[in-house]
Amino acid sequence: MSFSLLFIAGCGGSSEPVKPQSQPPRQAADSSSMRAPTLKPTAVKPAPKKTAKQTQAPLEGNPDDQFEVVDYVHNFEIQQPGSAGRTENEFMAMLPAGPGVNSTSFTVIRSGTETEPNQPDSAFKLPEGFTVIKEAGYSPQGLPNRIRCDGDYSEMVLVPAGVSLQGVVVGDANAQPRFSVYQDAFYIDEHEVTLEQYRRWRSEMIAKKGKIPEPAVNDSQAANFPAMGVSYTDALNYSRTMNKQLPRETQWEKAARGEQGFPYPWGSGRPLWQVTRQPGQIDPVASFPGDRSPYGAYDMAGNAREWCDDWYSKNAYQAALALADAGVVRDWQGPRRAVEPSMRVVRGGQKSWEVWKRTGENMRTPPADVGFRCVLNLKSAPTDTEKTNTDSAF
Repeated sequence: MSFSLLFIAGCGGSSEPVKPQSQPPRQAADSSSMRAPTLKPTAVKPAPKKTAKQTQAPLEGNPDDQFEVVDYVHNFEIQQPGSAGRTENEFMAMLPAGPGVNSTSFTVIRSGTETEPNQPDSAFKLPEGFTVIKEAGYSPQGLPNRIRCDGDYSEMVLVPAGVSLQGVVVGDANAQPRFSVYQDAFYIDEHEVTLEQYRRWRSEMIAKKGKIPEPAVNDSQAANFPAMGVSYTDALNYSRTMNKQLPRETQWEKAARGEQGFPYPWGSGRPLWQVTRQPGQIDPVASFPGDRSPYGAYDMAGNAREWCDDWYSKNAYQAALALADAGVVRDWQGPRRAVEPSMRVVRGGQKSWEVWKRTGENMRTPPADVGFRCVLNLKSAPTDTEKTNTDSAF
């Protein structure tokens, strides 16, 4: 027994104490001294440490990169430090803390001094039946950024007067050529007319014993879904009851694309949805914050397709460009009469998210996925230069 004890004590071969948990019991049972040195360099411990370090990939990107506003707050590009002078439009984009926040959310912290809020234009008066939402502020021209229609309680967002791009250079033939169009300021519904709004209006029409509108095709859905399968005539009568109008397709496209003519409401990048969404999918209105235009209108890329007031013609843009003065078409109304019998313009994606796409549908037999939203037109007094351009253009 004493020989055995001496053998065990002498085969360690190291000044470090032996840790029982790191040596399997079978090693102690091995009586060959030739095998003892081969057990030590097995390097079992360093392997996990090396693997753990490899799983922690270094952070990529330049921490000095800055985000600079290009036009609207949700369209930005990376500006390298030192590439240009700093401007008051620079801001920091930080991921908000908290569970369930995805990487598309930003907390925007603007730099520079705060400017005074815009003041309302005392000469501007809304038509009867509309209320200013003062909390939304005013545009640089003094117009309310948001108003409420007292008839159907819908909020409407301001699309200011100015020149915007219509159509595309490369794309569907009926959306070519691209041209510039000037339009007066107008307000457009924040989202499509909902089933709740349409049902209320239809009940009022029944009570008045006038012409009874047809129910929406999807009338069995929840109240916050867009009213769809509505004929052009019923959509037009709804807008007139609310002292509003159906949008011209130039108005619809500007409200969706902005002045610079982005292909999507959110800009030029890919869509970012918080849940799965496919073109043609119908959801409650304003369910996707990413589908919000530069002016604040929702669901112009997705959800229901929408009626416009124009007669449909596949060559309409070519005819519009012929009216251009100094490269700009002014307040284009679309074809003056039906080119294809009973066909009106319908806007909105059915198979893709591009908001420049256009098609025509029969105004008397509406497809099941066609709804509508309304506009409130504002006629501004043109300047002397604008009067001259208008006379020469038309």
